[in-house]
Amino acid sequence: MPRVIISGAGIAGTVLAYWLGKNGFQVVVVERSLSSTQSGQIIDVEGPAQEIVTRMGLMEDIKSKVTHEAGIRFVDDASQEFALFPVGRTGISNEIEIMRPALAAVLLAAADKLPNVEFRNGCTIQSMQQNEFDVIVDIHNKASGAVSQEHFDMLVASDGLRSPTRDLILPVLDKESCLKSLKIFAAFFSIPAKPHDRPYATLYQAPGRRAVFTKPWTEHETSAYLTYCKYDQSLHDARESRDVNLQKTRLATIFQGLGWETDRLIKGMMEAENFYFEEISQVKLNKWSQGRCVLLGDTAYCPSPLTGQGTNLAILGAYVLASKLVKDRDNPTKAFGEYERDLRPYVNKVQPIPLGGYLPLLINPDTSWGLWIQRFILSWVSWLQPWKYFPDLKNVPYKLPDL
Repeated sequence: MPRVIISGAGIAGTVLAYWLGKNGFQVVVVERSLSSTQSGQIIDVEGPAQEIVTRMGLMEDIKSKVTHEAGIRFVDDASQEFALFPVGRTGISNEIEIMRPALAAVLLAAADKLPNVEFRNGCTIQSMQQNEFDVIVDIHNKASGAVSQEHFDMLVASDGLRSPTRDLILPVLDKESCLKSLKIFAAFFSIPAKPHDRPYATLYQAPGRRAVFTKPWTEHETSAYLTYCKYDQSLHDARESRDVNLQKTRLATIFQGLGWETDRLIKGMMEAENFYFEEISQVKLNKWSQGRCVLLGDTAYCPSPLTGQGTNLAILGAYVLASKLVKDRDNPTKAFGEYERDLRPYVNKVQPIPLGGYLPLLINPDTSWGLWIQRFILSWVSWLQPWKYFPDLKNVPYKLPDL
């Protein structure tokens, strides 16, 4: 039975663990967090990813945990709504929107039921070396401080955008150049809900390329977002410092005193325990594997939240990688090559930011005049409802292999 270690119990790592476990692999998943609880924003499940979770028998469970968002409304400084876009054909809100921790919990529960899949929380890969026959991994246990050495047939790095495991696998030049900052900063967290937070998401924008956003979650909690579409050295330094209080303070300085309910969100942010802040980036690599080690999900080809494809690409990538390993379980190098060959064209289609990367700047004006023009256009589009005359928007297709 081939033995696989996966670094990262996120969406991609858990889906891969499930499919490998179902097909006779011995799987160990190490996760740096001490518990399975994860922070995260509201995400979509669409396109090939829907078919994959359906094949896992999880679609009904996922649907029971969606946010039931009815669409998105745009408001001005005085909280007056000037545009409304319903869920569905507009492409702004989608029918299956779920909090990332809720989706992760569903996927983890499915994988954890398999007797040959083991999750180890509070553990990380401290070092690794590989040869022609196996991968020798030193696993650090955060709670005990102990380090144990184990042998595996292959290693999968799936521990996120800033993966430390990727740094162990890649040559120095690759790991230093793979992160591509989009010069946009975003924070998400939850705040106490108010009745008017449902059923629509609400977006407020201010001059200076600042946006404040809420999405309905539960009767008691609302998911909140702050985005700043300008490069700011102090925000970059705050992210690099990993000092949450510094990150919150800097964001409060930038957003405090704007219109709508911004001060409510700032207050909620300062009190939030599930706060997450990131400099939005993509991962672009010339190669996704090295010997018996391979990269998966955001670790290999993070498209960024701006594309809305991160979760779907993680699920699809895990499924494709699993199908190749099942086919060539005794030849992981061949399987990794076929995984990249088949998936890279799809990644190349969904990863680009529209309008040559300028879309975030276009939809987040810098000046009051630009914001007025945008609001005028949005109000007319909302009133005319042209999407009623368009066919349903389709996702980029992908022919899934059997598994």
